Parts: sequence; C-alpha cells; structure tokens
Amino acid sequence: MRINMLLDKLSYEHRASLEQSPIWHQARERGMRWEEAAVKDEEILAASRMLPLYAAEVLSVMLRSFSAVPVESERLLKELRKHSDLSGAECQLGLAELEGAGVLFSVRKVWGERLYFMPLDSFGGWQRALFPCNVDPISALEREYLMNGAMRGYRKPLGRQLLAAFSALGRCGLALTASGTLPKKTVAKLMQAVDIDEAALASFDLKWPFPDKYPLTVAFILEAGFAFGLLEQDEGTLKWNEDMLSRWLRLDDQCRERELMTWVFAFVLPSSGVSAHLAAAMAGLEAGTWYTEQRILAAIKVNLVPENVECEQRMDRFYRRWFELWHNLGWLEIVHREGHGEREWFVRWKAEAPLHDLISTSMVRNEPPFVTVSPNGELMVEPECPFWVRWELALLAELKSDEQVAVYRLEAASVAQAMELGRNSSDIKAFLVFVSGGEPFPTAAESLLEVWTARACRTAFAEVTLLRCDNEEMAALVEQLPSMKAYLIQKLGKMDYIVERTQIAEIRQALKKTGYEARKAVQSEIGAVSTSYPSMAEGKNLWSGTSHTEERKRSTPAYLYEAFPLQHFELNGPSLRGELPAIAQRESVPAMWIKQLRAYHHSTRRELIEQALLWQTPVQLRIERELRSFVPEKLEQKEDGWAVIGLLRDQPGSSLIRLTPDMWEEMRLVIPGQDATI
Repeated sequence: MRINMLLDKLSYEHRASLEQSPIWHQARERGMRWEEAAVKDEEILAASRMLPLYAAEVLSVMLRSFSAVPVESERLLKELRKHSDLSGAECQLGLAELEGAGVLFSVRKVWGERLYFMPLDSFGGWQRALFPCNVDPISALEREYLMNGAMRGYRKPLGRQLLAAFSALGRCGLALTASGTLPKKTVAKLMQAVDIDEAALASFDLKWPFPDKYPLTVAFILEAGFAFGLLEQDEGTLKWNEDMLSRWLRLDDQCRERELMTWVFAFVLPSSGVSAHLAAAMAGLEAGTWYTEQRILAAIKVNLVPENVECEQRMDRFYRRWFELWHNLGWLEIVHREGHGEREWFVRWKAEAPLHDLISTSMVRNEPPFVTVSPNGELMVEPECPFWVRWELALLAELKSDEQVAVYRLEAASVAQAMELGRNSSDIKAFLVFVSGGEPFPTAAESLLEVWTARACRTAFAEVTLLRCDNEEMAALVEQLPSMKAYLIQKLGKMDYIVERTQIAEIRQALKKTGYEARKAVQSEIGAVSTSYPSMAEGKNLWSGTSHTEERKRSTPAYLYEAFPLQHFELNGPSLRGELPAIAQRESVPAMWIKQLRAYHHSTRRELIEQALLWQTPVQLRIERELRSFVPEKLEQKEDGWAVIGLLRDQPGSSLIRLTPDMWEEMRLVIPGQDATI
C-alpha cells in the first residue's frame, strides 16, 4: 500500500500523532508534512538517526528478512527473536515505536492477526538509509572489457512507450467486445506500440485477469492507464478522462518518468522477495556511471540474513530480472561480455533516469518550435517536443523513425483518420503552424493537405446502411463513378444512397481507389463525433491541469492483481507503549524487583525469572561482580533443582546458556523503554 492510499484510511488523530513523532523533527522544522517527509531520502536518513534503539534493531531485521513483503505479527516476532538479541517485549516495543512514527503500519486480518507492512514508496528510502550500498564504479581494466562487450538494444523511456500505446488505443477505438475485453486487432496494436519484452514482466510472477485475451504487456499498459486516472470504464467501452489525460501529457518529462518509476516499484516490490533490496539500492547509485553486476550483488548480499544469501547464491537471474525490467522500461543500459565461461554484466542508469527526489514538478511550458515541416509532408520532431504535441502528431501522421529526432510523414490515410476522429482541415493546419513556431507552411505540403482533407470523410455509412454524402456535389460525383453504380440501390433525398450492408467493404475499396476514402465508423447517431482520441491542440486545454497526476482510487476492476491488496483490510491505529504487558502490569509486582539489584532466595529468584518469561523482558544479573544482561527463554526443572536457559547478550558471539540460581549474586527485572541500557 502506498502513502496516498494510507492517507484515505488514517483518522485525523492518527495522522496528527504521526506529524508529532520525534523522529520527524527535522522535517517539521522545514515545514514538511509527514506524508512528504516519508518518501524523501534526506528526511528518512535524518529520521533513521532519531530512531530509538529497539525500533532501529526491529526495522533492520524486518527489512533484512522480509524486504517489502507484508508479514504476520507472529512470524515477524519469531524472526526478530531469531536474528537479534532483543527480548520479546523489546521487539514489541520497537514495533509500537515504529507504528507510532508512521514507519510501519498494520492491518487486521479477518481472524484478528496483525499484518505489518511498510508503505511501498517509503521502502527504498529506508533501505538506503539503513543499508548504504557503497559500490565502486568500474576500473580501467573493466572499462576495456566493457568496450569489447555487446550492448543491449535501445529502449524508449516508459512514458514514451505508454504514449505510443495510448495513441494506438485511441486510433483503434475504445469499444469492448461482448466478453468485456478489447478486440484482438486493438490488442495486437498495443503490443506493437511498446518495446517491452513480456518476459521482463513475467519474471515477477504477476497475475492478471483475462490471460487468454490479454498478454501481460497489454494488461500492464491498461493498468497504467487506469492507475493514473487516464482511462475509465463505462458499459461496453473504455473512455478517456480528458482532464487527467491532458494533465499527464503536459507534465515535465522527468516528473512523469519519476511517477511511473514509483508506480512500477510499488507494484513489483512485493512480488520480488529479497531482490527488492537490489531495486532500492540501485536507485541510490549515480546515473551515467558504469558498475559491474558482481560488485552490486556482493554489496546487496551483505545485508541479507544468512538463509536468504545461501538461497540466492546460485540465482543471479533472480536479481537480474530487475536489470531486465529497467532496461525494457528504458531507464537502464546493459552490456554483456563473455569471459571464463560466464557472461559478465555491466549496467548503468541513463543520464535521464528518474532517480532523485529533487525533480521539477512544473508543467511543460516550452515554447515552439517543436516540429519542422518539410515540403513533402515530413515532420521532423525535436527531442524536447512535449507529449501533448506528440499525441496529436501520432494521429495526423505516420511515424517513420523514432530515434533521437523522430520523423513523421503526413499521408492521405492518416489525415483521413484524423478527420474521422474530429479534426478538420483548418485545425490541422493551425496546429502544425503553431508547433513549428509560426513558420510559413510549405506550399507543397499545404497543397497535399488541402487535397487530402477535401477528399477524406466525404461519405459515411449509417446503421440503416445508407451511403451518406456530405453535399449534393459529392452525391452527384458518387453517382457518376462507374465502379459505384452496381452498389447504389436507391437514392434517398439529395445526398444519401441505400446500399447492401454486406457490400460495405467492397464499397470502401471502390471509393478509396478513386481517392475518396469513406469514414471507417458506421454512424449510429447523425453527426456523432468520436471521443476515442481527444484533441490536445484546442486552446482551452493549453497549459491546463495540476502539476502532477498521482495514482488514484478507482472502482473499476484491476488489470494487474496486487500481490498483497492490503487496502481491503482494516487499518489498525498505532500501538501504544502502555499496552505492553511489562508496562501495563508493572504495578502488579513488588517495586524492588524493578528498581534495584538485590540478592534473593532461590524461590524468589524463580518468581522473578517466571515474571520475566511472562512479560518477555530481560533481567539484569550480577555474575562474579559484573553486570550482565540476560534474556530468559525457558525454565528447566530437574530432581536436583531448577535452572533457566537464555541468552547472555552483552558479550560477542552470545548464545544460549544454562544458569542455575546459585550462579548469580543479585538480580532485577528490566522494563524495556524505562531502563537505561545495560
């Protein structure tokens, strides 16, 4: 669950308590709200230095053991005891402190058990704060190896790929089939629009509805559209949210990519197991710098619990799936080099990869020119061209090349489709003049445009199977065409002809051959205009919208299933320190048991040990005149007396030890959080 979804579930009191947590002192001094500080690396680093001792240890073990995966309280406490020297009460206190600070949250499952989790957009910051990944760039020798390696092919940034997919969707139409899915032709166009290798997504074991209808890549595209509020679903069709689409298209490129990366991370992290550490650590490395895969993985594995390291030693591909994903999303470059029977990987973030907090969130306000119009109808598009311009160009012209400088070409078919989707001759020309910086429109290109717009969409098929012309002159021209005479059954009025519905395809071809291409859509309402491709060139839309588009709540079904849909559970309030048994019940035992070290009879010593076991607290022992911290685990009764097995934790390499009551001189109970550290 991400923080923006948590905000909808937090009560006013809960949110206010998070704001006042001591660990966010620096953020408060800077006038930042909790939800802002909780996703910024600098503020998280400052907060990590303010964490109480138990909280810091609990958080470290939890992330090392479970990464970004939510975990049940019972299993979490078991792992905390296994991989730390903390007592049960200290673990519970650490969890309470983390919940009180808004570092961790918990939901209540149906049967009442707590499920702990960290907000997904906070995970990376906390991972980098607690486990800094210090990786050296490649050496001079490794650079020679790099130069002799093979570089993976170029991939466009995810935003550009999604723009191409959304443009294809708009051109194909948003109507759904009877099964509630897009037609096969539309699905094929979406697959062609992106560079994403489906295997890069499939390696994270993502699940989605309609796997027999949608490839995973198409489900990913549609989920992105719905997650950012660009698409909505109505009965029998998808539809654009034109305001949200306009805002998304007008975002600063770096801001848009940052939001997309955050969304991808949040969706994939829970499915990635311990390799989530790689994702978080890599995001902290410098863009434009080459690193070896071997050094990165070595730095990551240091921070994993031993069982996970052993499990992953022969599974480098488990980590490499992140490299594959980032490459396919256009953010990472990869070079392979074969050597010593193994393939060595070199990786680096592209200079424009969206890795940092300090990214402009202003709207795109670049002034044209963005496009150069050549006499033959070719459109040369500058790299800085904003998305809203590219959106219109994708409709008006055919994309011929999409390298650093994209090349489009105006063609009769693309102009006809633009007119069918609501543009007209004056709109198209005005748009091209504007985006070219007001340069005079080339005469040859203008002539071509006039011919194409004069001929396109002059006729249309209505549901009553009429061939409908737009004026009497066109109707007379159709009647005179030799190739059309066999299809015209009867003339209605001055501009319409009845035709056989089964012959629509042949009539289309006949009209196309004569240069008068008919509209592709069959009209269900007279004068109806398609809304499948909203115009971004209208003056009312220019520079409109807010500075960013966040992932939104929605009521429509998901196109990708979340690994852990926590939003369906009830969010717990923060755990209170006073609810811990050792604190709540301390008045039930003699005060001297807690306040000072004393020598007791063996029977009383047993009572103190039993109380410590009940509360899961440590005890302080004086053994051979030295103060020792002891965490009792269990009592052992034998014929010759009793003993306690536990952990003497104030010595290196501490392990379980068996103590009999005559092995210490004095003792006292320790209440976590209310005693000085031993």
